Amino acid sequence: MLEVEVKYRVENVDYVKSRLVKLGAKHIETVVEVDYYYQHPCRDFKKSDEALRIRVSNGKYTLTYKGPRIPGAVKAREEISVEFRDFKKLDTILRKLGFKHLATIVKKRDIYALGEFKISVDEVEGLGEFIEIEHMGYTGTKGIQDVASKINHVIKCIGVKGPCILKSYLELLLESKQ
Repeated sequence: MLEVEVKYRVENVDYVKSRLVKLGAKHIETVVEVDYYYQHPCRDFKKSDEALRIRVSNGKYTLTYKGPRIPGAVKAREEISVEFRDFKKLDTILRKLGFKHLATIVKKRDIYALGEFKISVDEVEGLGEFIEIEHMGYTGTKGIQDVASKINHVIKCIGVKGPCILKSYLELLLESKQ
């Protein structure tokens, strides 16, 4: 499964939310997500452009592996996730295997659905406010440009301006601490 997404910093979250509603986006839910990122004991995920994360949200726990990015105008990468029940046990297993806790990202996320896209309006602790437009489902690199064109059209309709951010929240947070 490939995750294909874009991210933009936003100045006015309320404006973005009102534009989404005017475009026909359906508000799905508001959640607080806490993401715990881990560093592999023998492989530098920064160099390999990978990530391992445990997400805690609405009492659910998800372990996610993110593979290296596919070069292009949008962020596209393999993503594999599995739900589990016991955070403390999985965290203990990872640490016993030599994984180190790298960082924690906390965000309040308003999730919308618009056609084939999941749109998140995020307030990220220590980083600010963002919009992410994500499409899941392509199993190969074919079709990424088609999705990118559709995402760019949605961004224009929402009225978001500024540069597309291809970095993850983890990368942005680590850079802000340097």
